[in-house]
Amino acid sequence: MKIKLFPGAAAALLASSFLLPASGQAQFTDHPAMQRYDRVAKGANVEEWKRRLTEESDVKTRLDAVESLGTKGGTEAIRPLIEATADSDIRIRIKAIDYLGLMKAKEATPALMQLLFLSDTGREEKLRVLTALSRIPDPTISVRLLNYARTVSDQELACHAVYALGEISDPNVRDGIEELRKTRPGPDMDRLASDALVKIDTRRNAPKLHEPTMLELERKMARQPEKKTR
Repeated sequence: MKIKLFPGAAAALLASSFLLPASGQAQFTDHPAMQRYDRVAKGANVEEWKRRLTEESDVKTRLDAVESLGTKGGTEAIRPLIEATADSDIRIRIKAIDYLGLMKAKEATPALMQLLFLSDTGREEKLRVLTALSRIPDPTISVRLLNYARTVSDQELACHAVYALGEISDPNVRDGIEELRKTRPGPDMDRLASDALVKIDTRRNAPKLHEPTMLELERKMARQPEKKTR
């Protein structure tokens, strides 16, 4: 007996076959056939992703290349991602900025700081840059970031800069943040500056963890009594 499907049922049945539970989806994406497809469609290594990012004209292909660099490229991907922050397409630039922050790439902080001071960098990009910098624990940029918060006319950008300073928690700019709270008054600035000062004081007063040297570890191991075996 043939079963007749109502109009659209066949399409719904086909679509439902892809609505697997999370475990089923993981198994599906881990299938060798899917892995081969990803290698063909998105590239297989950093060099291929770099090539697609710089030589391909299709934006989706280039965005996929940035995503692959940011999620699977490791430290070798940092340099091409830094270069992508100067791409002609804003979508590429923003995605590269976001991944550099997620990767906590200290090598990227000089380039990201430069974007803040360039007049042709859009406001949205500057907000993303400040978010990225807040994720990178690099105290070497603290003074420049404080100067940016002092001089930028946009109060929201200044607030984001202060938030980033709080996340970095460099005690060398503590007085500058305190002064900034007085010279740029406002509820958001007052709150963020206060939070930043608390973070700096908390980190400064936290006991420093002693990392044992290899020699100390060897001596400790030598002092431990050997376990008796029956």
